Amino acid sequence: MSIQLYFNPISQPSRAVHALLVLGKIPHDLHNIDLMKQEQNTPEYRKISPTGNVPSIVDGDIVLFESHTILKYLAKKFKLEKFYPSDIVEQARLDQYLDWHHTGTRQITLTARDFVFYPKFFGKPAPENKDERFKELDWYLKAFEEIFLGNGKHQYILGFAEPTIADLSAICELATIFMLNIDLAPYPHLHKYIKHMLTIPEVKQVHQHTFGFTQKFTENLRQEYVDLIQ
Repeated sequence: MSIQLYFNPISQPSRAVHALLVLGKIPHDLHNIDLMKQEQNTPEYRKISPTGNVPSIVDGDIVLFESHTILKYLAKKFKLEKFYPSDIVEQARLDQYLDWHHTGTRQITLTARDFVFYPKFFGKPAPENKDERFKELDWYLKAFEEIFLGNGKHQYILGFAEPTIADLSAICELATIFMLNIDLAPYPHLHKYIKHMLTIPEVKQVHQHTFGFTQKFTENLRQEYVDLIQ
């Protein structure tokens, strides 16, 4: 029986789950929830995801929402040991990042939402505290480099030998930095990590829609981002 994935390709958590399904060769069907048309708020979808968020999955009688819960469930059910180890200590190590992600790496998306997406598509004024917000984002990006990439010592988050669900969740958020079009020179380890993760064909595959969206709506996209997208 195929996993039914309800997602939107612009949604970072959606792409993380989609990437695991593809990498894990898990049979699945895609159901695109059009957020611009408010399909996430229909009564039919709210029966699947009470919060109205994407992604969510239906696996027979099992219905789940929240991306990290879904990632763990899929890795355990399909015995994708390298993506989420069965060892309790290794799980706890990965969970450290997965918990931090929501208030850490996720700041990239929240910043892009407030300063790019809302003003451009909904005519909502950007917050007045831009300098403060970008200074805060700078702290999170440097923390990611230092804590989770070991200042360049780790190819994958926390030094795991292969990409895990933590990396899948992270790269989908980090790809949103393209819309902010900020200089990556102050973050060489982050730049290297993004570049490496996007050499994984399945990861790049699930980002194609997002990259097309970014190129269409981002003015004067930095060459470093153009190079990463191609």
